Amino acid sequence: MRTVKRLLALCFLLSLALGKTYLIPIQGEIDPALAVFVEQALTRAEREGASGVVLLIDTPGGRVDAAIRISDRILQTPLPTLAVVQNAFSAGALIALSCRQIAMLPGSEIGAALPVVALPLQQPQAADQKIISALKGKFRAVAEARGRPVELAEAMVDPQVEIPGLSAKGEPLTLSADKAVELKVADFKAGSLSEALRQAGYSLETERLEPGPRVQVARFLTSSTVAGLLLALGLLLLLLELFTPGFGVMGTLGLAFLALYFAGGWLAGLSGAFELVLFFLGVALLLAEAFLFPGFGIAGALGVGSILASVYFTFGENALMVIAIAVIALGLGLLLVFRFLPRTRPARALVLESTISEHATGDEVEVGAIGVALTDLRPGGVARFGNKRIDVVANRGFLPKGTTLRVVEVRGPTVVVEALEE
Repeated sequence: MRTVKRLLALCFLLSLALGKTYLIPIQGEIDPALAVFVEQALTRAEREGASGVVLLIDTPGGRVDAAIRISDRILQTPLPTLAVVQNAFSAGALIALSCRQIAMLPGSEIGAALPVVALPLQQPQAADQKIISALKGKFRAVAEARGRPVELAEAMVDPQVEIPGLSAKGEPLTLSADKAVELKVADFKAGSLSEALRQAGYSLETERLEPGPRVQVARFLTSSTVAGLLLALGLLLLLLELFTPGFGVMGTLGLAFLALYFAGGWLAGLSGAFELVLFFLGVALLLAEAFLFPGFGIAGALGVGSILASVYFTFGENALMVIAIAVIALGLGLLLVFRFLPRTRPARALVLESTISEHATGDEVEVGAIGVALTDLRPGGVARFGNKRIDVVANRGFLPKGTTLRVVEVRGPTVVVEALEE
């Protein structure tokens, strides 16, 4: 029996020595596109008979859902896995702990995995206790699966777990290279990648796998800032296109920005037809609210909710950041339109201005009065009743300039009109 075990061990060591070692970089922010890349790289390594896989980890962290996805895939692979750590903070610590072996490079650290919520113009804050508890459970399960100290893994996530001499209460645990090895969180220190390969018994013949153009584009387009800006620019340009005749440059650019927004989610595996339909259903409901019904009611609320749901299903825990960036960018865009383009057709239509010098008020016109539209009503615009020029709102959809109108309702300053049928 001992002879059989020795032979099996010898065969394993020979396979490591003779086969090729695949290197997978885990660098920069951890996101869903990176998770797709790691899954594809591990599948390729398994298919091509790699002797082992080395994950080169140098990351400040990133999305928890993406890190969990990478962690699960590493735990599932039958190949030997080695994490060579330069910096493994936050979500990167979970990925490192998922490997069978961990090597710490000079000056490296691991830990600080407290989940945080970050919004534009605000300091990051600790996530809800439920999220912390769930992530702590994941760290605990991974540590148990790899035979690492469970309490230390939990302390990386939960600042309430105090480790005497290592971390004070209220601070997530972070370990230096020496401490990580001493406390058996990591297996050994190495001065370089080649030294780490030798100590772990991996083949020195390596092949580095890099993210392809598709993954690189997806990582760029799905970053919170870029996605939020694309969403804001797309909506802003489509809004401006509504106030120009026909369909021109602004509408085309708006659709192009929205196409890039959805392309990033599709390439990263975040969104599909459902999210796309949900988004444009929301846009359609907002248009219906704008052109078919005066005021803001059920259609408008459902439209906003549909768009927000589409963003949430696409970006998950990062949806709040994407929405916040989009709202800020859209607000700034409208401000610029009002401030610097006051005499353009879109700006005039948005603020219901016209070249008419004097306007009357709703108190100066009665129900049943007949007039003519001096501007397109979308649904708001300007009409003339006798020698009076009044801001009006069409009760049903778009009415072109020159349409004969009849006043159907006067609500304070709001004058509601309809097209006069011949």
